Amino acid sequence: MKMSKKDFFFNILNGMAIGIVVALISSALLGEVLKFFGRYSDVFITIGNAVSSFQLITSVIIGVLAGINLKFDGIRSVILGGAALIGSGALVFEETGVRLQGMGDLINVLITLIIAAAIIVFIGDKLGSLNIVFLPFLGGVVPGLIGLMILPYSKLVTTSLGELIAHFTDLNPLLMTILICVFYSAFLATPISLVAIATVVSLSGLASGAANLGILTACMTFLFGSIGINNKGTIIALIIGTGKMMMPVYFKNPIIAVPLVINGIIVGATGYFMNVQGTPMSAGFGHTGLVGPINSLALMDGSTGMNIAKLTVAYLIVPVITAFIVDKLCLKFLPKYTREMFLFKP
Repeated sequence: MKMSKKDFFFNILNGMAIGIVVALISSALLGEVLKFFGRYSDVFITIGNAVSSFQLITSVIIGVLAGINLKFDGIRSVILGGAALIGSGALVFEETGVRLQGMGDLINVLITLIIAAAIIVFIGDKLGSLNIVFLPFLGGVVPGLIGLMILPYSKLVTTSLGELIAHFTDLNPLLMTILICVFYSAFLATPISLVAIATVVSLSGLASGAANLGILTACMTFLFGSIGINNKGTIIALIIGTGKMMMPVYFKNPIIAVPLVINGIIVGATGYFMNVQGTPMSAGFGHTGLVGPINSLALMDGSTGMNIAKLTVAYLIVPVITAFIVDKLCLKFLPKYTREMFLFKP
């Protein structure tokens, strides 16, 4: 089946978007709840470990779904998944064996998938019955190794962006929270790992809170853009906090950056005045699993009731109202900003 270069790229990107949701949705829904009940029974700890371990094969899930989108058969799709796992950098080889470390670098996963899929398409059926013998190596191992070789350069993107965020933390607190919130809002729906950036620079306090609010802002922006055009599953996923699934939509329609930035400015300023905080480990998770609000509540001084009220304003009232109003204004005054461009096709 022939397809344009544009369709080729977006089929892979769409596979990545859905793969991230499939791998992370269980943890997003149950992660914090299972941690809480884990205090009372080891059963919940075991379930929590199983839920979180599903994230470790994110690259494989992405690769297989990208293969399905490209109309590959089962063997080719699985080979694509294997290439993504190798190229992700999640595999750590040690003297005692091999271990999985996180989900890997998503930028590198995307690059590896493009290389692997291109090789698989080029080979096609040229090898005949020998495909099953040589294709796993040529279409899986080789592009995976290429991915490993370029991994240090892909990580430079994360490192450079981390340095930018670190510069923001040197500014006055209000400007810092606004800029970090805008950054996280504008870059959520990209292959860039915002959690990794937060970890690199050890975001804490107001900076961490701003990062979480930025992710919430992006989800609310895509949510109100999706109402009336996307199905209930997409709407619920955005409410939960899986905004990365909108990567194909964002790449096709970069004009969405306008409401993302505007909303980020308003919500970021709100985070400063409401004293929303966080830790290096909670930064980058947004409201998913209530990680952001729970960690912020634990760090805030004063009465619990007042702090809950502040978090309600910062995490619910202002983001929802702002996203709704800005969406309506963009539809009215921003050329080429339409409801149809938010259509997400799984």
